[in-house]
Amino acid sequence: MLGAVLIAPVLPRMRDAFASVSGVDVLVPVTLTIPALFIAVAAPFAGALIDRVDRKGVLTVALIAYAVAGTAPLYLASLPAIMISRAVVGVCEAAIITCSTTLIGDYWSGARRTRYLSLQTMVTALAATVFLALGGALGTSGWRTPFLLCGVALLLAPLAAVLIRQPTRPARPRSGRRLEPLPWRQMLRLCLVTLVGSVVFYVLIVL
Repeated sequence: MLGAVLIAPVLPRMRDAFASVSGVDVLVPVTLTIPALFIAVAAPFAGALIDRVDRKGVLTVALIAYAVAGTAPLYLASLPAIMISRAVVGVCEAAIITCSTTLIGDYWSGARRTRYLSLQTMVTALAATVFLALGGALGTSGWRTPFLLCGVALLLAPLAAVLIRQPTRPARPRSGRRLEPLPWRQMLRLCLVTLVGSVVFYVLIVL
């Protein structure tokens, strides 16, 4: 949520700063929404990567990359360069979200897993409100200032490397044993609800 709502309050100031850029009225709002697009695009690849490599390593690298890309607008001079950095933020967020949710599934099962997933959802919703207000407060000293908060990921990376336990790999299914089919209908319904909710969420912020 840090990448999603942090700069929403400073979008008008960004428009003023890049007023000479052609299409600024479209490009500046895109800097807010482009991470979400790249989360959607990159998340399936992140899931495949963490299954091939490991959750802990990918999470640690993604946190470091997030801090670098997230704070890049502090010194980037052009709007296209900022948009590229925001796209990288989205890719990093895809890895971070996928690793975090997968680790919850690895560590716990049953009611305890449900409790932690519910806690994750609750914290995400609260964080959206807190970061929106914090971005507005920091934005009073300049539109670049809120990007400083993305550096917090650099503090979390060593904690992830030290404190997170790498789960043991599940045993591969025996030869000839078929996995349960993926419930595509349920998945598509969830994806549709998520898509509509995301569109409404970002439209309200950008407008």
